[in-house]
Amino acid sequence: MKRSQRYNNSPESYSHHQNEPHYNTYYRPVGKPPKKKKSKRIFLRIFIILAILFALFTGLMYFLSSRANVEALQTIENKSSYVPVDNMPDYVKGAFISMEDERFYKHHGFDVKGTVRAIFSTIGEHDVQGGSTITQQTVKNYYYSNERSFTRKLKELFVAHKVEQEYNKNQILSFYLNNIYYGSDQYTIESAANYYFGTTTNQNNSSMSQITVLQSAILASKVNAPSVYDINNMSDNFKNRIKTNLEKMKQQDYINDSQYQEALSQLNNY
Repeated sequence: MKRSQRYNNSPESYSHHQNEPHYNTYYRPVGKPPKKKKSKRIFLRIFIILAILFALFTGLMYFLSSRANVEALQTIENKSSYVPVDNMPDYVKGAFISMEDERFYKHHGFDVKGTVRAIFSTIGEHDVQGGSTITQQTVKNYYYSNERSFTRKLKELFVAHKVEQEYNKNQILSFYLNNIYYGSDQYTIESAANYYFGTTTNQNNSSMSQITVLQSAILASKVNAPSVYDINNMSDNFKNRIKTNLEKMKQQDYINDSQYQEALSQLNNY
């Protein structure tokens, strides 16, 4: 037997090899990347494809929205009962702004902060103010149906931004107040005030009594569900909504504390 063989078979050699660490001698074939890296690449490709499709879809919606004739909104002014907000008491405007879009004079058609606040408010089951701005609602009421879809919402956002570039805030608010449903076949705030209270929103109309703070809050609270909220038979939910509106009006300085207390006192008589 050779010396080298005797050395390899010796107890010392066996003990030496036994204490050596063992390594996996299997190697992945050249040219085949690990499965983990391959899955990451597939995920990245899918993400890029989806991002491109979304960009193309958004571009298409923008193109379709750009064709909307925002000048057509001026036809709302042709209604016989149309009253511009410049001729209304400030608290009438405040009733709707505080309830529907308190940052109306600060945004440009879409309010990120207001949308986030509405989401958390809905989660907390304290939803009072919607996520859509008054400009978006104006666009939706004039151009689109009540269908809820991502496509409609996206077009609504683009058209709302276009409307903000074309008109000032008071014009947009005038379009809104004179083209929403107040129940009982009333679609302008003036006709609604005439029908429900026998009052007018027009400060230049001396033949009728002026709409009150409470009446303004009632109409602003009603438009959320005009067929549900009955002015002649108010539910507790409706009254609580009106109280919330009055409180918001006071907080945002559309009414003072005296007007607030008077309106609450009148509400108790309903």
